Amino acid sequence: PPPVPPPPGAPVTRILFLTDLHWDRLYAPGSPVDCPDPLCCRWEGGANHANGANRNGTGAAGGTAGYWGSYGKCDLPLHTIESLLAQVAPGGAAGTGGGFSAVYWTGDIPAHDVWRQSRRDQLVALGTVSRLLRRYLGTVPVYPAVGNHEATPVNAFPPPFVTGNQSAAWLYDAMAEAWAPWLPPDALQTLRWVPGGCQGGGRGEVWGLLEGVWSAGRSCCHCHPPPQVHIIGHIPPGHCLKAWSWNYYRIVGRFEGTVTGQFFGHTHLDEFELFYDEETLTRPLGIAFIAPSVTTYVNLNPGFRVYEVSGAYPGSSYSVLDHETFILNLTE
Repeated sequence: PPPVPPPPGAPVTRILFLTDLHWDRLYAPGSPVDCPDPLCCRWEGGANHANGANRNGTGAAGGTAGYWGSYGKCDLPLHTIESLLAQVAPGGAAGTGGGFSAVYWTGDIPAHDVWRQSRRDQLVALGTVSRLLRRYLGTVPVYPAVGNHEATPVNAFPPPFVTGNQSAAWLYDAMAEAWAPWLPPDALQTLRWVPGGCQGGGRGEVWGLLEGVWSAGRSCCHCHPPPQVHIIGHIPPGHCLKAWSWNYYRIVGRFEGTVTGQFFGHTHLDEFELFYDEETLTRPLGIAFIAPSVTTYVNLNPGFRVYEVSGAYPGSSYSVLDHETFILNLTE
């Protein structure tokens, strides 16, 4: 059936959306913004040469890294991520209105220094940022998805039949432990078993698509499809393997009355994708929202998204009614 707007006075729920935080453990205010490496604004030796750095500086290209972040090939210091979380926390000052019923967090925690990362680096990033979210968001449920930068080497997600030291068990086990306060036991079991996920959320469900290897037969995650579903993931359809994207497209079309929200990151930009019926390619039947990144990489203001969704009432579609994007204006 075609979507029906909520009746006047119907409850509305608010969802905080975070993606692509990319914490750089070696970010150093005062370091060069321009450098020959794929990632700048850092001291490879680990020393933080922040003396004399401009706390309110923009870190414009050609200059030195600012305190909060920099335009250029730069990721973020931890204190910027922590400041964001402090402002969206209950009672924070971000002007978001608070009252979030859930957080969708779609991955890419480590920095872009992919040439030097170790498993230990990835696990430190995972644990540190997961603890920060729990600290500032308290009891608000967080639904995480796995980004392509979580593994090392980057984009390496071996399928389940790869075992031993070559497998990705080191990462999935750590994620299950870090996210245990948020996810039910069956979701944690699925997370440990295969790069896919399914997190139940009552009548309105959240299915988390975790990056990695996809094949037919795993899409249900041992779940029964509920009346309405939100899908979260890191890489949007069309930006990954074309065969996977096309099959995903067909699923969205087949279940257009069930999938009422799709939420992705990865591109670092404020975008959306429209889905059309296969027969005519003229009738729109779904939309995937792609939110901007928290990181500045490359030449961006840090940003996050707040979605307003139809709340819990009989006949609710849990569809997106509106959204706001908040940025940190580095120039100011």
